[in-house]
Amino acid sequence: MRSAFFLTAALLLATAPGLANEPDNPDAGECTSLYQSDDPALFDFVDTRKAVSFAQYAGRTIGTVEYRVLPIFNEADPDENNWAYRTLNKLHIETRPATLKKQMIISAGDTLDPETLYENERTLRDNDYLVDAMILPARVCANSIDLLVVVRDVWTFSPSASASRSGGDNSFGAGLSEKNLLGTGQELSVGYFSDSDRSGKGFAWRIPQLFGTQMIVDLEYSDNSDGQVVGASLARPFYRLDSRWSAGLTFDEEQRTDTIEVNDLVTNRYDHQINTYEAYVGWSPGLRGDKVHRWYLGVTEAEEVFERVDIPPSNPPADERLVYPWLAWEYTEDRYWTTSNISRSHRQEDILLGTYSYVRMGYSDTKQGSTRNAIVYSMLYNYTASFGDHHLLRSGLSADGEHDTDTDAPNSTFFGAAMQYYNFIDRKNRWYAHLRFNGARNIREDEQLTTGGNDTLRGYPSDIQRGNRRWLFTLERRHFTDIHLFNLAYLGGAAYVDTGRTWDTQDRNPLYTERTLTNVGLGLRLSPSKFRIEKVLHVDVAVPLVERDNIDGYQLIVSGRVDF
Repeated sequence: MRSAFFLTAALLLATAPGLANEPDNPDAGECTSLYQSDDPALFDFVDTRKAVSFAQYAGRTIGTVEYRVLPIFNEADPDENNWAYRTLNKLHIETRPATLKKQMIISAGDTLDPETLYENERTLRDNDYLVDAMILPARVCANSIDLLVVVRDVWTFSPSASASRSGGDNSFGAGLSEKNLLGTGQELSVGYFSDSDRSGKGFAWRIPQLFGTQMIVDLEYSDNSDGQVVGASLARPFYRLDSRWSAGLTFDEEQRTDTIEVNDLVTNRYDHQINTYEAYVGWSPGLRGDKVHRWYLGVTEAEEVFERVDIPPSNPPADERLVYPWLAWEYTEDRYWTTSNISRSHRQEDILLGTYSYVRMGYSDTKQGSTRNAIVYSMLYNYTASFGDHHLLRSGLSADGEHDTDTDAPNSTFFGAAMQYYNFIDRKNRWYAHLRFNGARNIREDEQLTTGGNDTLRGYPSDIQRGNRRWLFTLERRHFTDIHLFNLAYLGGAAYVDTGRTWDTQDRNPLYTERTLTNVGLGLRLSPSKFRIEKVLHVDVAVPLVERDNIDGYQLIVSGRVDF
C-alpha cells in the first residue's frame, strides 16, 4: 500500500506543469552567444556594428542588458600598449554604467523594436565623452535576446592652451576642462582667453540627468575685460522621439564692448548689455509612424542696452526691449543614415534624412513694456536626401526677425538659403560643395553680415567686407586616411576654392571693396580619436586671388571646427 502511494505521488510530480519535466528556461538549448564583453571586435565600431542587423530579432523579449566601457587605449593593440598609454588608462575615471543606464530608452523585459534600439545608439553617440557607441546582440535565443551596450571612453580631463591667427587676428587661451566628471557625464571647465575683441576668465558647469531624471542644468559665468556673462538654464528636453512633454527656464545676462571693424579699421565701438529671460512648456503626441510633431508655448523678455564709450568713434544704436508670448511648432522624421568619414574620421555619424521644420511666432506689445509693437518670428526648413551610396544633398531655408505692425516694416530681419553636396568617391575620398546666400533688412551695424576669416573666405582678413547681402561658394576635395598619428588622431587633408561677396544695398561704404573675392588653399585635418573628439583641428594656408594689394599674400589659419 505504501509503495503504491509513493508511485502515484511520483507520477503526479512528473506530470505536474512547471515541475519535473518543465525546463527552467523555455529557450534552454536553443541559444547562441554572439558578442562577449572581451571580444576584440568591440574596438572596431564601424565595421562591427555594420555587420549586425537587428531586423531579424524584432519582437523578441529583451533579457539582460550588459554594459561594456572600453578603455581609452586598447592594450591588446601593440601600438597602444606602452607605459604612457597604460598610465593614462589607469588615471582615467571610466564612465559609470549608471550614467549610461540613465540614457537608455530600452530595458530588460521590453519587446525589441530595432528602430528604438537605433535611436538609443544615437543618443549615446551624442556624448562628447564617448568616441563611439553601439548595441550588439550578446546572446540570442528562440524568444529572447540579451544585449551588450558598448561604448569607448575618451580622455576628458585636459589642461588646454591654444593660439591661433585667423583673418589677421591673434587669439590665445588657457584653462582646465573635464567633460565627464567622475564618470557621471557632467561637464566642468574654467579658463582664461584673449582675442582681438576682449579677454577674460570664467567657468561653466553642465549637469545632465539631474537626480536621475532627464533634467539638464547649465551654469555659466565669466568676467571679461569689457563686461560679464551670467547664464543659467534648467530644461527637460524631448529626450527621445516618443517623448510627450518638455519644459525649460533660461536666464542670460551679458555685458561687452562691441568693436566694429572694416579691414582692420575701427569704425565704431560702444558698450552693449544683453539680457534674455525665457520660459516654455512643450507637448507632443509622440512618434506616429516615422513622424513627430511638437508644440511649444513660451514667453520671452529680450533687452539690449547700448552706451557710448570714451574712445571715439562711438555712436551706439537705440536701446531695445521686447516682451512677448510665443507659440512654436517643430516637425521631424525618424529617418537616419549611419555612415562614417563625413565630418569625422573613422567614427559612426548619424545623418538625419528627410524634413526638419521649426516655426516660432510671437507678438510684442508696448503695453507690456516693449519698445514697439511687432510680430517676432523664427523659421527653419531643412531637407536632406541620400542618393544611393555615393551622394548626399542637404538644403535649407531660414528666416528670423521682427515685423513692426505700426510702421508695417521689417526690423533686424535675416533670411537665407543654403545647399551642401557630398559625393562619396570611395571610403577615403570626398567631393564637398557648399553654396549659401544670406540677406538682411533694417539691421544695426553690429548685426551686419561679413566676409573674411575662417568661417567664410579663408584667404582674407576678417570683416574685409560688410553689408546686408552675402553669397559664398566653397568647393573642397577631401581626403581621409588610415594614418593614425601616435594612435591619437587621424590625418586627413583638403584642397579648396572659396569665392563670394558681401555688399550693402542701402549704404555703399568706400572703406571696403564690393568685388567678388576668391581664394585657393590647402589644409591638413587632424581628427582626434582619444581626446577632444568634438573638434577637428584645421591647419590651412589660403592664398587670395583678388584684391591682393592691401592684404597679406596668404593667411595661415589654425583652428578647431566641428566639421572636416
